[in-house]
Amino acid sequence: MLPVLVKPVAREPLTILNRELIFMCGILGIIAPRGRSISVGRERVVAMRDRMTARGPDDAGLLIRGNVALAHRRLAIRDLSAGAQPIISEDAQTALVYNGELYNDSELRAELQNAGMRFQTRCDAETLLAAWQQWGIGCLPKLRGMFAFGVYDFAKNRLFLVRDRFGVKPLFFAEAAGELVFASTVAAVIGHPHIVKQPNWSTISHYLTTFRTTMGRETMFRGVRQLRPAEYLDWNLHTGQLKIARYWDFPKRTTSDITFDEAANELESLLVDATKSRLVSDVPVGMFLSGGVDSSVLASQVAQSHDGHLLGSCGGGEIAASDTEQDNDFSAAANCARQTGFEFDEVRVSSNDYLDCWNQMVDETGLPLTTPSDVIIHQLARRMKQDVGVVLGGEGADELLCGYALPHWSVEDFRLAKLCEVGRWPGQPSSERAFLKSLEATYGRSRFNSLVDHYFAANSLIPLAVKPQLLNEDVWNATGYDEAMASFYQNEFSSISDSREGDVESLVHSQSIVLHRLNLESLLGRLDTATMQASLEARVPYTDHRLVEFAFGLPSHFRIDVDPLEATPYLAAAELERRRTLRPKRLLRAVAARSLPPELAQRRKASFPTPVATWLSEPWESWARGRLLNSPFGQQTFRRETMAELAGNVTTAGMWLWPILNLLAWGDSVFA
Repeated sequence: MLPVLVKPVAREPLTILNRELIFMCGILGIIAPRGRSISVGRERVVAMRDRMTARGPDDAGLLIRGNVALAHRRLAIRDLSAGAQPIISEDAQTALVYNGELYNDSELRAELQNAGMRFQTRCDAETLLAAWQQWGIGCLPKLRGMFAFGVYDFAKNRLFLVRDRFGVKPLFFAEAAGELVFASTVAAVIGHPHIVKQPNWSTISHYLTTFRTTMGRETMFRGVRQLRPAEYLDWNLHTGQLKIARYWDFPKRTTSDITFDEAANELESLLVDATKSRLVSDVPVGMFLSGGVDSSVLASQVAQSHDGHLLGSCGGGEIAASDTEQDNDFSAAANCARQTGFEFDEVRVSSNDYLDCWNQMVDETGLPLTTPSDVIIHQLARRMKQDVGVVLGGEGADELLCGYALPHWSVEDFRLAKLCEVGRWPGQPSSERAFLKSLEATYGRSRFNSLVDHYFAANSLIPLAVKPQLLNEDVWNATGYDEAMASFYQNEFSSISDSREGDVESLVHSQSIVLHRLNLESLLGRLDTATMQASLEARVPYTDHRLVEFAFGLPSHFRIDVDPLEATPYLAAAELERRRTLRPKRLLRAVAARSLPPELAQRRKASFPTPVATWLSEPWESWARGRLLNSPFGQQTFRRETMAELAGNVTTAGMWLWPILNLLAWGDSVFA
């Protein structure tokens, strides 16, 4: 059958707030049980939808039919004259709302046309609906791209929600008065009048430790959940049964005898293809350039594949003239632009502008920020939106190719510590003593109960042991003493079948999967929020699932190892990193060396520099002290004596303050 577009309601007049940050392509749905109408009127549905105006300023659509309301805000990237949503099938039995981009749209269309399907537009939403009609759930493995969508089958009274393999596009849901509400943003979901906004203390505590605003399906709001990457939700309204399942997972490691050079060749080929597919657009395309190897390799690939004008931009916070480290980041990005033929632009954000934007982003998203660079990325996106409609970013390379030297290699600390415990040290006694000493210097201890125990020892911002002195007693009790967090991470590690304590390859592989699942999801959420608030679509070639499947099928030492010239390899990861003898992203650097000069191909990890710790000393000290002492949400959440101590030591508390200040800004905005 031919999928056809439903004529949307007349475009609603856009209400622009006094600030430029307004909450972007966004989808919304309210589904009531069979035989009931939705409990909210049209005006409320429109209001919830238009909380996402910034995500989709180009068009608005709405469908209300009995127990179903579907709504959409559109940012036009492909087929600018068409693509209105929701769309329904010719027989009016299937309706779709969709946020994302299919990079294999032409291949899918060809296959569907061979099966008798006809198309009226070039919009990939029409392709997706046709694929769903043809294959149902079976279409999901065929999809290559970033997406979150909802499908309602009126004939079968069945709802499906789907999220892409790595969580590039968000999708939240909640139950409200027997209805299921879903949307691209938390702000739209909690706009439902029957959802009571309540803090989820377990996830809040998790945020203090990890910077992550979600923990599995749990969000910062009690009762509001997210669909995890590579999951689909199936709600059968006939039976009332609701299930959530995965349609993709990481591959098991192979024992392939592929050589390092052969692997580099294949990686380059897959990356070229992933980059080319993400250059397809009816609007100009630009790049975020950090000066690191991830974005530099992408820039090189774009330059070889794209004939038009190329714009690259780097951002960071303003710094004192004496601070040369940040200038080096800008210089490296500018050098990359020269080497690859990009026009170069830079954005330097003042401390005052940063602070204003920080508070505005928290207000509009209804969530705390994750990393200090969130604001920088948003300001870059605003600047680039003046010239381009799509931007490429290097997110995913660190998680995929072991760019985080310490988090990826620190599992070797765990393995060797366990060998010490059982008297199976592989080296000389003197090296064992040196190793244990380096463990004590790094962790303050030399024994770990489990992989999870070690993970938190290596990766916690605010340690678990500090929580009872930081959180109010009632809040600490409400978190379950972080048992939910411990259980979640235990399940994450346990789900990886080949994590054997005696095998460094298996442990690094397991750690890589955990970091890819959790860290990348958080980074992609940050990227989506920061860019979409500027009505700019971000694409991430390193999240191409074929690239991921290939990389995770390689020996771990192709991605990270210790330099063979290191005389004392049995040392804690932190000590090896200090010596510069850990070699992260080996394979990507080998690819980079083919087209980039050594100063770019071998450059250490770079990001958009943000001197938050410096700004907390001056000029933010007074503001931070006032927030710590006077925040209503802070008085509900944290021990007053601890807040007073932090307020008296703002200049020395450093990055410990970052998640705390974000929680205060968020809580005061949402629950005041």
